[in-house]
Amino acid sequence: MRRIFLLPIALVATLVVAASAGADTKTVQITKTGFTPGSTTITVGDTVTWHNADATSHQVVANDGSFASPVLKSGETFSFTFTQAGKTTYHDAFATSKKGTVTTNAPAANVTLTGSTSTVTYGDNTTVSGTVTNQLANEPVTLMSQPYGKGSQSLATTMTQANGAFSFGVSPTIQTSYQARWRSTGSPSVTINVRPRVGFGRSGKLFVAKVTSDLAYAGHYVWVQRKAPLGSFRNVKRVYLGANSRAVFRATLPKGRSILRLVLPQTQAGVGYTAGTSRLISFKR
Repeated sequence: MRRIFLLPIALVATLVVAASAGADTKTVQITKTGFTPGSTTITVGDTVTWHNADATSHQVVANDGSFASPVLKSGETFSFTFTQAGKTTYHDAFATSKKGTVTTNAPAANVTLTGSTSTVTYGDNTTVSGTVTNQLANEPVTLMSQPYGKGSQSLATTMTQANGAFSFGVSPTIQTSYQARWRSTGSPSVTINVRPRVGFGRSGKLFVAKVTSDLAYAGHYVWVQRKAPLGSFRNVKRVYLGANSRAVFRATLPKGRSILRLVLPQTQAGVGYTAGTSRLISFKR
């Protein structure tokens, strides 16, 4: 008696969609004499498509139950994406002596790393994350960091989660490059830039500027900028910072309401830092 395996329509649709996401696709022809080629070698994440090139119906079934096609009429196809390394033997449910194999190789060891943002303000946190190519959980990944002007050092180690994913929270205080290391391979470096924190406050008619980073800013300057009616900002006063990277100053402003901010130019930010901008302050004269 022939055994015919039936798949729910929703599951068939799922398998076909998954196949479209494979990195590569290989085709196996189903003929009167069997499967051609009989042996197929792929990499994890690749897809195999079976095409019924015969005039009669066939059904492709994995011996381990990992997949089963619907009944394929002449000219119809079925696709399956292989997500685990190993060897899978399959057969034709209409002719069980007709067999084939798919050998799925693990991908080359590789680890990725990306940053959730390219620039942070001094004192803020961000995240770098990535995946390992074997997509397994509980794989140790080490994060290396290299702050501007310093050597590389091990920062932290974490274990991968489902699908080989991992992440690290980082708080760079100066431009820093990060690299993830897994087994014997390392990811491309990811650089997080840092802008100094530019504080801007007001006490009555006096304004206060304060710039904070790993550097001292005495003798450096910030621009006081006023928002123009069309939305752009224009420089209205240059303020030099004194001891403790701080300055208290007055600003001559037109009558009415002014929207102000401070800008620390790139030339004043110092090596290892980018330009910084303060919060907005509303002032009415």
